[in-house]
Formats: sequence, C-alpha cells, structure tokens
Amino acid sequence: MNRCLPVLLQRNSPFNVVGAGLLIVAATYGLSRYTYGLFVPAIRQDFTLDQATVGAIGSASYLGYLLATLVSPFLVRRFGARLPILLGGATATLGMSLIGLANNPIWLALGVTLAGCSPGLAYPPLSDAIKQLCSAEKQSRYYAIINSGTSFGVMVSGPLALFAGPRWQLAWLCFAFIALIATLWNLFIMPGHASEADDQERAGKERTDDTRTGHEPMRVLLRRKLKDRAVCRLLLGALLFGLVTSVYWTFSVDLIAGEDDLPDAGRVMFWMVVGIAGVAGGLAGELVTRFGLAKVLQWASLAIAAAIAILTIASGDMLVLALSAVVFGAMFILITALYGIWSVTCFPEAPSAGFGLTFFLISAGQLISPTLAGVGAKLWDMAGVFQVTAVLCLGLLLLLPAQDIRSM
Repeated sequence: MNRCLPVLLQRNSPFNVVGAGLLIVAATYGLSRYTYGLFVPAIRQDFTLDQATVGAIGSASYLGYLLATLVSPFLVRRFGARLPILLGGATATLGMSLIGLANNPIWLALGVTLAGCSPGLAYPPLSDAIKQLCSAEKQSRYYAIINSGTSFGVMVSGPLALFAGPRWQLAWLCFAFIALIATLWNLFIMPGHASEADDQERAGKERTDDTRTGHEPMRVLLRRKLKDRAVCRLLLGALLFGLVTSVYWTFSVDLIAGEDDLPDAGRVMFWMVVGIAGVAGGLAGELVTRFGLAKVLQWASLAIAAAIAILTIASGDMLVLALSAVVFGAMFILITALYGIWSVTCFPEAPSAGFGLTFFLISAGQLISPTLAGVGAKLWDMAGVFQVTAVLCLGLLLLLPAQDIRSM
C-alpha cells in the first residue's frame, strides 16, 4: 500500500493519466452527449414531443459541441490543456443538472445544448496533455484507452437508468455528479502551460514554417493543410462519419422500442451492450501498429455500416439486436480513435488544432443528421432512414488514408 501511494500521487503515473482522461471522456462524451438517445422514448412521452422535435433537440447537443470545438484549440494555445478540460467538465455538470431538473422542453433543450458543449471543450486538449505527460512510445496506447471512456459512460448510464425507472431525470442528476468527480480529478492531473523550453521549441518550429508568427499561424496552418489531399480525406471522412453515426445514437432505442415493443429493461440492456462493446475500441493503437490505419479503418467502416443496416431487420430478435449493438459500439469507438490518430499525423505541429478540426467536422455531421432523420421518419419511416444511412456509411471506404500510418 505504501509503495502504491507515491505512484497514485504522481501526475504522470499511468493510473492518473489514463484514469482522469478516461473519466472525463466518459462524463463528457458517454454521458453528456450520447446518452440522450437512451431517454428519447421517456422524453417524448413526458414532454409530448414528436420525432422531429426530439431530433432537433438532439441536434442542439451537437451544435453546442460544434461551437465548443472552435474555442477549445485557442484556449489550449493561450492557457494550456487544463483550463478547457476543466471547463468541459463544468459544462457537463451544469448541463446534465439542468436536464435532471427541467420541467419543460425549453429547459431540457438548454441543458442538452450546454451538456453537448462539454466534450468539444474537454476532448481536443487531451492530445496535448498526453504529449506532455507521456513518453512517445506510450502515447497511442494511452490515447486509445482514454478514447474508450465514451463506452464506459454509455455502459454506466444503463444501470442508472434502470435504477431511476420512471424518474428518469434522477439518472441525469447522477450523471452530473460523475462529471463533477471527473472535473476535480482532472484539476489535479492535467498540465497547464507547457514549460518555457517547450514554448521556445514550438515558437522555433512556427518560425521555420512559412512566415508564421504570434497567433496568426493558426490561420496560415489551416490554409496550408487544406491543400493537402491526405488532410482533405481525413476531414471529409470525419464529416461523413458524424453524419451516419448520430442517427444510431439518437434514434436506435426509439426504433427498436417502436417496432419491437421491447420493455424498458430490454432497451436499457441494448444500450449497455453498445457501451460494453465500445471498450474494444481501446485496442485501436495496437491494431494500427500491427495492420496499419487504412486497413483497420476499411474493415471498421464496413462493419459499422452492417450494424446500422441489420438493426432494421431485427424484428425483436435479441440476438440480432445484440449483434448490432456489439458491432456498432466497438466500431464507433475504434473509428473515433482512428480519426484521432490520423489527425495527429496530419497536424504534428498542432495536435489539438488537428483534433479540434477533425472532431468539429464529425460534430457538424452529427448536428445535421438527427434533424434530417426526424424529418425523414415523417416522410417514410425510421427503418427506411436507417437503411439509407447504412448505404451512405459505405462512402467512408472512398476516404481512406493513402499513406501507411502505424503510430500516432
């Protein structure tokens, strides 16, 4: 016990780096952002909302994220990684508290939007924090494990939803408490500004790259990078990935509840399976090292398209529902990690900027998609929307990296 204590108190110990990073991702992504879909049937019933309105509120979450991703990289450059991570934890705590206390759709939408801001603030700086706290050979592995925090958040949401039962808003207050704990842990762990030597080294790199000085380099960097075909593939793929996956996150529970008349426990178990399976996404770093990013992304894209498609033919078959949940959960976390690793290789001089831009575009797709899906469900039905989404998902195969990427 006495030997373990110094390790626990070290900021850059694996327990603290991975633990604090994983918990903040679980709170901001897994709970604040993606758990909304689990409660869509209860929200529709209690607030008397149609699918289009529920989709619009879901889009509000992604709008919050979209705006936050614009701010986060600038906060990192000005204040270091700690401040935006803590702001992300604080907005998660406040937003989910508002959802838990909302008594009308306006307060609900405000809470959902605020909670949606949290991962946009907290997630991009994690790449900088990992680079400051970890040795180079551990960065890909630690990042992939931390990225799987989304799955742990989704996994935890299920039991809490069952515990809350009809008082579903109580679950959101529990989520807010988890976000508070994550914020306090990261206050202790995450670094602020890089050291003066690191600042000088970064400044030296910026001076040797074109004519960038001061805070202007961000614009110059982005303008230069957008001329790179590899970067364009990355960004277009990220946009399409967000577009197709948010349909599943927002409406999968509503689809199986409406068509298969599953009891509440069955829906929650489906959601928990999605979360549990996502833990497998933590193997992204190992898979990239062994097989290369392009090959892993190719097979993962095919698998997630299949997961979306087979949900429409489940017809109450729990094995088929479980198969869809397992494949989607694992592939979603895996692919987000792949895009994170790819973004760092494309933006080695500004990792948080590459992260921020990549996940900004993922969120841009996620912002549009729930509203379109809600409208599409009125024109056809939700099963038809999922089938079209699965076909669109195959477009990711046209946007694979051309180069062989095997590390972060």
